[in-house]
Amino acid sequence: MSLSFNVKQGQRVDLWLKETKPATQPLFSIRIENEVVFKITTAPGYYHYFTWTAWQDGTACLDWLSEHSEISLCYTWHPDSLSETGVSFVATQDNALRLLSDHDIATGYLQDPLRPSLHFSPHTGWMNDPNGLHRKGEEWHLFYQYHPHSTQWGPMHWNHAVSKDLYHWRHYPVFLQPEQNLAALGATGGAFSGSAFIDAQGQTRFWYTERLPAYDLYRGYREIQKMAVPLKSYDKPASVATVLTELPPGVDCDFRDPKVWYEEADATFYMILGASVNGDPAMLLFHSADSEQWEFHHVLYVAPAYFRENGGRCVECPDFFCLDGVWVLIIGIVGYTEPVTGRHNLLFAQNGDFRDGYFTPSAQPLQMLDFGTDFYALQTWGEEEARTGFAWLYNWATQKNIDSTYCGEMSLPRRFHLNGQQQLCMTPVLPPESLAVSQSRLADNELWSSAEGSKACTIAFTPTTAFCLTLSGDSSQEIVLEYDGNSLTLREKGQDDGRYYAPISHVKDVTLSFDAGIVEVFANEGSVCGTRRYYSCNTLTQIQLAGAQAIITHYRAAYAHQ
Repeated sequence: MSLSFNVKQGQRVDLWLKETKPATQPLFSIRIENEVVFKITTAPGYYHYFTWTAWQDGTACLDWLSEHSEISLCYTWHPDSLSETGVSFVATQDNALRLLSDHDIATGYLQDPLRPSLHFSPHTGWMNDPNGLHRKGEEWHLFYQYHPHSTQWGPMHWNHAVSKDLYHWRHYPVFLQPEQNLAALGATGGAFSGSAFIDAQGQTRFWYTERLPAYDLYRGYREIQKMAVPLKSYDKPASVATVLTELPPGVDCDFRDPKVWYEEADATFYMILGASVNGDPAMLLFHSADSEQWEFHHVLYVAPAYFRENGGRCVECPDFFCLDGVWVLIIGIVGYTEPVTGRHNLLFAQNGDFRDGYFTPSAQPLQMLDFGTDFYALQTWGEEEARTGFAWLYNWATQKNIDSTYCGEMSLPRRFHLNGQQQLCMTPVLPPESLAVSQSRLADNELWSSAEGSKACTIAFTPTTAFCLTLSGDSSQEIVLEYDGNSLTLREKGQDDGRYYAPISHVKDVTLSFDAGIVEVFANEGSVCGTRRYYSCNTLTQIQLAGAQAIITHYRAAYAHQ
């Protein structure tokens, strides 16, 4: 199988290939002007990374022996044009190589009924936690946990995408790979979660956890902290250094997901890490004068005992930031299951004060950030007046029910503020106007219907009393958001049991986003939020609201509107 395209000096081809049976010819080769300049004659029986750089202009011909090998991911890119065009993917469907245009990608995405129109998703493979989120100049950089070889979780990489508006994304090369090829060791692990920091000179650095080769997902592994400095082109690290390996007293194997910032008042770098201390989920604080030599400061926060008593193993993906002079600590507690409802993968916020390296929680109780369980591993970036974040939109339990080339999505981008009651509020960064197709008013009890259906829309309304919003799909599926005067509940008729709810004394505003089965609810200026991923209903054919009037805005797909 062959593919030819023009290349310029410095252009790269990256691919992950494995040998499926021995061959007498190269498994993969590249020719320029009929001269072989790169070839893979043998490869392991597991996916292995290969890369080639063109050192002359010309026409490159890629030859692939598909009968004897498999390619999980392949793309080409040039450092000079990466910031404008991103990578160009090479598809390998039907054992043929094909260079994909933006139109090809959009067409393929539109053919996947569960591919969302507005929420970020990887081109192929598995995606989970957002990592290294930051804004540099006019662009947002989103890194994320990634497994390129499967739509299931596996050895962790960091993939990378870039956007000016948080909706139109360009894909970049895979940024981080596991320290070793874990498939060769029959192990799991790799480049786990972490965060970005930009210093006063504009240099970006990333801190992240490397889980060393592990043979048990739940115990006995070793996690260390690393710092990566990217190349100017942001495609790969220029350097990676190990900065922290020693576990503080009482800490077992969970020791991960660093968040780093600099405190001017203290002239100190601080790093928080999720962990477990003597069995209690906790957050650790480290400090440094230069961001490279780190010392343990103290245990910043210990979760209440009921988390441990209900399966909570450790804190992971912590975040910590200041809003309006109030410090907000974000924790996810892996393993915790809420005893009454059975909900898991819940995120919580705790307000307080941070001075001289110590956090003093306020009298405000822990706040559940999302009542729907599909909003996890939140990561935020920004100043106090404009803090933005994403979370991973998945709960490990609900498997995708159709074949697809990818698995995993991000939430809508959200902005953060504190309300008058000091609750952390999350409101959606709505899509740009260029993506809006139409807008209409829905009267109380009026039925909106469409034979063509709507794959992506927002529904905004201001109820005065109880209400019931019913979203219907083309196969009689019904998703219902209902307020009875005491609780706001999100459910799918016949599929779940009403466990996804928030006790609430009144509802003054609601915005609901629907996108190919993803439902995100924002109520009372975002102080109450609920997120669910439904795989049974990817297009709405009817919308009915009893108890209020609404504005419905329909959107086209961001990837089909470059």
